[in-house]
Amino acid sequence: MSSKIIYYVVLVFIFAGLFVCIIPVPFYNVGYDSLSEEEKKLYNDAYEIENNPYKDVQDYNEVINSIGNVVNLDWFDVVNNFFTKYTLTAKVIDVNTKKSYYVKRVGGYNHADVQPIDAENTAIMKSLYNGEWSWTRRPVWVEINGTYIAGSINGMPHGYTLIEGNNMDGHTCIHFLNSMTHGTKRVDEAHQNAIATAYERRNELKSLLLNN
Repeated sequence: MSSKIIYYVVLVFIFAGLFVCIIPVPFYNVGYDSLSEEEKKLYNDAYEIENNPYKDVQDYNEVINSIGNVVNLDWFDVVNNFFTKYTLTAKVIDVNTKKSYYVKRVGGYNHADVQPIDAENTAIMKSLYNGEWSWTRRPVWVEINGTYIAGSINGMPHGYTLIEGNNMDGHTCIHFLNSMTHGTKRVDEAHQNAIATAYERRNELKSLLLNN
């Protein structure tokens, strides 16, 4: 290589270094706020995929989609993300009686606020408490899109109502692993004990499904 070419190459590197030092950012704004709504969605989706603890699809399927198996999944990290509000119908199976009823999630951040989908399902839920409303925790298996998750319910309607005509004034709660109460924002020991019971008795669900 001639000395002239080497001279020009060195000159290019020097000017490039000076340019970076003098003007460390581009002339236009490339920050998050400058992105379009569609670009922000793509950015957020990419971030969530990269930081998803179940991003390995094979492992995710082994944990989540084991039909008939009961899994004990963290509320904040996992369940809250796919137990969607308003449209998805979940099946709640009472561990002790094996009775089941259907609910929709109508809200809740620290846990799931739910309502039975109609009066018939409200009657089934109420029958778990001998026809009375009660704050007593009960272990349940919650089927969401084919996945059975250990959970805990109470049987006392309270707060807002979004599903009308189901003979329930208010909503009730379903707790999952590490979920918290709304008011005190604490992990409720009684709910967590019921969740543990539901998981410990998971083999009973397999027998139930095989016999039905």
